[in-house]
Amino acid sequence: MTLLIFALALCAFTAVSLRGGLVAPRGMTVHSLDSQGLMLGLAAFGLAAWFLGPLYGIALTLSVVVHEFGHVAAYRVAGHTDARFRLVPLMGGVAISNRLPDTQAESFFITLMGPGICIAPMVMGFAVSEVFAWRAPEIAHAAWVFAIVTGALNFFNLLPFWPLDGGRCVKILAQTFWPPLGRVVGMGMSAAFAATALWMQSTMLFCFALLSAQSLFSAHDEARHQRPMSKAQGGLAAAAYVFTTAAHFWGGWALLERYVL
Repeated sequence: MTLLIFALALCAFTAVSLRGGLVAPRGMTVHSLDSQGLMLGLAAFGLAAWFLGPLYGIALTLSVVVHEFGHVAAYRVAGHTDARFRLVPLMGGVAISNRLPDTQAESFFITLMGPGICIAPMVMGFAVSEVFAWRAPEIAHAAWVFAIVTGALNFFNLLPFWPLDGGRCVKILAQTFWPPLGRVVGMGMSAAFAATALWMQSTMLFCFALLSAQSLFSAHDEARHQRPMSKAQGGLAAAAYVFTTAAHFWGGWALLERYVL
């Protein structure tokens, strides 16, 4: 029961943090509801279910949707009323806006809130699993699977590899405390991603790392047009990044230990 109360408090805190962003100003609109969009969504779910099993596939798809909605909600808080997202097979999803954030603080907030919004649902999954452990084992197991998948997915996304959310956060922090270091850190993270892909013998991840390296240069140019964060903002942002990463590592430990560690 204590965990359930804590989960409800986290949900309330998240709602307050994203006030004005949880609901679109003009109501909910479904973008790209065409044959291509539907096929992409079905493919994303199908591939997840094929590799992990139906229950894990459902959990992964829901986690990606919540994650991308976090980016969209943060975009809206920053004044981007056109923000939307789309599922992408094997890559999760992508949040989109027609213009760049005005400041690096907004960029960091938008980037971190993808994983950030997932903390409350993850803890709620563990709480529901605990409450229904003896009353309804099927519901408890489904909630537990959702929680560990959400934790593992977002922990991976927060690793300091470009262009994952963690890589983007670290690059912004590097630019905040020492601007010339931003591009060097970005290139180092991209190289580390490629090296990890080679170590895992994953051709798909290696190709993704090479393609994403091209975005480093455009991202560096974009940062020039944004107002930088202050050192105080950078300190708070770094603490938020570490906390969010640690929370998802804790939540995803069971899945990470089984398949990765």
